[in-house]
Amino acid sequence: MREENFIISGRTLRVFKGGSGPGLLLLHSAWGDAEMSWSGIWDELASSFAVIAPDLPGFGRSSQIPGPTLSLMAGALRELLDKLNPGRITVVGNSFGGGVARQFAAEFPDSVSRLVLVNGGNIPHMPPPLRKVLATPFLERRFRKLMRLFAFSPQALKKSFTDPSKLPPGFFGEIQKNAPEYSAVVFDTFMNITRPLPFPAAPTFLIWGAQDGLNPLRQARALRKKIPGAILIAIDGAGHMPQMERPREFIMALRGAAGNPASPGRS
Repeated sequence: MREENFIISGRTLRVFKGGSGPGLLLLHSAWGDAEMSWSGIWDELASSFAVIAPDLPGFGRSSQIPGPTLSLMAGALRELLDKLNPGRITVVGNSFGGGVARQFAAEFPDSVSRLVLVNGGNIPHMPPPLRKVLATPFLERRFRKLMRLFAFSPQALKKSFTDPSKLPPGFFGEIQKNAPEYSAVVFDTFMNITRPLPFPAAPTFLIWGAQDGLNPLRQARALRKKIPGAILIAIDGAGHMPQMERPREFIMALRGAAGNPASPGRS
């Protein structure tokens, strides 16, 4: 995979890309950047896909977007794809990246052949009166802290994985180091969601680590009911990032979801 910086709307977007075949856009979780989420499997994926894995705005080495929204992030990705011209692509989003992937698929349906949500993609919107109350300085500070504890604390990380031995050395420590910066991007994006996430028109697959304690499997089942025709593929022995704990099973499921003749298991 090659690392390259692109200038998108005057801001830097770091992108890893490589391989050939149908386009595959990989969007990472809020815990880190593209390399953290996908480097363990992207070389193998690149043997059958043209893989594009950007650091989302505000993460890794990509510039921040002032007042970030899912729509602004989706627009930056569309501008990137206009430069790369991969044709219609499969969009894959893990956790927070699932929300961006879902927004992208809804806003730019002509660019998307399939949508794959990995333990994410169900970001709620906040009613305007509550958002206004939580925007007061004192409550905003408290709410930011609560969101950071919910998703970035050692307790949250512990319940998000079934087998930490599968993770790279120092993985949890790196997440903790980046927590203040990345949780702020997530909070600001969340506060700017003014309506429910749109439903995608593309065929949608949910690949879910079945033992995720952060976004449990019941959330995937609820999301499947909301998205017409969505298919749920549960991976046993995996949590919030099944591509790291069960890479072989994840790659098989993703290839099936992206149109490989081999049919993935369904649930």
